[in-house]
Amino acid sequence: MSAKIRNYIIAGLICLFSFLLIHSVQVIYSNVLLGVGIEKNTEGQYVISEISASEEGYKQNLRLGDIIVQVNGVDVELADKVVRYNVLAQVQSVDIIRTSNEGNSIHMHVNIKNEYSLYHKFTQLVVPGVTLLFLMILSLFLYRKRAGERSAELLILFFLMVSVTYFAGYASSRSDLIGRITLSCMLPLIPVVFIHFLQVYLKRFNIQFISTFLLKLYYGLVILLSILTTFSLVIYSWDRSLYSFMRLFVIGFFVVGILYSIFKLLSLYINNRKSAFKSMFKIMLTGHVLAFTPFVLFSAVPIVFGVSLIPFEVTTIFLFLMPVTYFYLLTAKQLFDIDFAFNRFKYYLLIAFLPALMIVAVLAIIQSRQEYDWIKWVQMFLVVYLSITAFLFFKEKIDYYFRPRLFRELYHYQGSLERFSKQISKVMKRSDLEAALYKEINEILPVNRSAFFEIDEDLSNLAQIVDNSEQEINIQFVSISPVLKVGEVVQLQQGIALVIGRHKKKFHLLWIDHKKNHTKFNTDELNWLNTIANYASIVYENLYLIEGLIEDLEAEMKKDQHAAPWVLRLIFNLSENERRKLAADLHDSALQDQLIWLRRLETLISDHVIPNEILPELLQIKEGLLDVIHQIRETCNELRPPLLRETGIVKALEILFEYAQLQSNYIITFKSSPIGALSEDLVIALYRIVQELLRNAGKHAKANQIEIELDQQEQLYFRYKDDGVGMNILDIKESFQHMGLSGIKERVASLEGECLFNSEKGKGLEVIIYLPTTAFAEGKNRGGDDDDTYLVG
Repeated sequence: MSAKIRNYIIAGLICLFSFLLIHSVQVIYSNVLLGVGIEKNTEGQYVISEISASEEGYKQNLRLGDIIVQVNGVDVELADKVVRYNVLAQVQSVDIIRTSNEGNSIHMHVNIKNEYSLYHKFTQLVVPGVTLLFLMILSLFLYRKRAGERSAELLILFFLMVSVTYFAGYASSRSDLIGRITLSCMLPLIPVVFIHFLQVYLKRFNIQFISTFLLKLYYGLVILLSILTTFSLVIYSWDRSLYSFMRLFVIGFFVVGILYSIFKLLSLYINNRKSAFKSMFKIMLTGHVLAFTPFVLFSAVPIVFGVSLIPFEVTTIFLFLMPVTYFYLLTAKQLFDIDFAFNRFKYYLLIAFLPALMIVAVLAIIQSRQEYDWIKWVQMFLVVYLSITAFLFFKEKIDYYFRPRLFRELYHYQGSLERFSKQISKVMKRSDLEAALYKEINEILPVNRSAFFEIDEDLSNLAQIVDNSEQEINIQFVSISPVLKVGEVVQLQQGIALVIGRHKKKFHLLWIDHKKNHTKFNTDELNWLNTIANYASIVYENLYLIEGLIEDLEAEMKKDQHAAPWVLRLIFNLSENERRKLAADLHDSALQDQLIWLRRLETLISDHVIPNEILPELLQIKEGLLDVIHQIRETCNELRPPLLRETGIVKALEILFEYAQLQSNYIITFKSSPIGALSEDLVIALYRIVQELLRNAGKHAKANQIEIELDQQEQLYFRYKDDGVGMNILDIKESFQHMGLSGIKERVASLEGECLFNSEKGKGLEVIIYLPTTAFAEGKNRGGDDDDTYLVG
């Protein structure tokens, strides 16, 4: 079809629809809907056979049983619309004969006032007008978004036909010929156009809704039915029973078309319930059910039982959910998560049932009491208000106890968080963290692609990234200048970005593609992602701290001068921790094993008769085991002196001196003033310094007399003096033989103290140490780059 012919057709349809709309509005506005039905009695008279007290005809002084004589000043037999359609419509005056209570016949002339009630104005003019305006806006928006797309054009045609048919229905109820022809032609055509739209729309997903032959056959039957119905309306000589028969066919075609589309959608949903199209078909079915269920359950079915729950004019409003549904499907890039919405809706329906029942019961009791109306209104307000307050108060407990039992995905997300927290507690590298994060997200969320990337704070320098399948990704933010915060989700043109860390002026983000079923991320998924991101951000920060610490340590080690005190203190603390662990391992494993074998050997010797030639060997083995046990104990004590913190530094040194004098030839003279409480680091450092000095005195100095003093004033004063061979002080730094003394200087430096060595060849060694007893270097290196309080606590 050429563009010129296509434009002519579009212009013709617009003109036709415009004419039908204007004509229908004019008929509706000019003629009040009386709601009066008539029939011919056995005497050939036309009698009012149907009227309700709520109808306009009753308000115009027409009553059931009145005999119609003239309509608009002419005999009723000549009033074509009255005779043909058995309703009073488009009338200005009516002449009737009414039988009084006494049995007398009264001739009456009734002028029909064309005055609408507020309810009829709203339902017959406002609601159709708002519907028309709404569908026109949707059509214009759809035309701009999807211009030239066949499915969009069919949906626009569907919108226009629904709008015209809505007005034509009210014009038809007023016995307007054009309105009845429009209604009879368009009503069965609406489901065909809708099925045609579904056929074209689903074709893009390689899904066939209906065969082309069946679609053409359906179009042909509807066109034939429209022609026959039009003839039955136009040709007067035809019996009106033919029109009634054709009207049943029109309604039947409409109902069959709607039911067929629902049946096909249901079958497609069943066939695709495990595919990515599950959500799309579920939204389609939901739109149909919500559109037709109120109309059927609350208007059509109750009428069968003689009850009117909700008027047709109200329930027909829900029918517009169907065009809105397909407008959303055609224009949305991502669908909302219908399964998530359904689960939440079912849960709220369940927990709201009992409170609603209780409120209605109490309100019924209030209504039955004989009290003033205003008192009842106050009572009802208090009941509703307090009931809602109580329900909201207890809803937290209801959510806690019942919601996890009804929605298993809560356990799903909770289990994921527990598993992920255990995994990241063991990671030591960023690559391991990213691998754990990538694995967890792909296990929980139905996504195919994801990738990590970095970006500057000013959102610049975004390098081209690739996903896990090595495909390039073009990152484009939806917002021009989005605010990036750790743990939050940022919307992208394709997928989302999860901010998982920040270091210096760079953000670390995880790109996550759209879900496989093309639905948006629901609230639970977004909350789970936010929590996962916060977990990951904490680990990121720790990993950066470790990397920064390693870099600082490497930089300090490369310096020519001594390392910073916090570096030395960290190294010594790590060393002491390792000594403590090694001592515990030796004591709990090797030492205990040796004791077990010693006991078994003693039991063997005492409980059995041992040959004389073997007994000496066993006794020798026993002595060897005792020596090994003693060595292990000595090693454990060396690695971690027992009760060092409990006994204090003075007592610990006295025990050390007693043991050292037993092992060596020198004599130790120890003087100490009362020493207050010292920090554990200071006690351990001083104890290690003394150990090293005694070891040096025995191995290198060949000393006989050793003097040690310990005093505490503003600082801790320590003095060591021996009568050994002495040394050249300059050799301490250069010679490996004096690495122990050099280590003493490092320990003192780590505590930010002062250390002096005095020695000459043949004149012994003197060491004087001053150590601060308060927190190390209080007032120094606080808050700067050398502040290590976060490391050593």
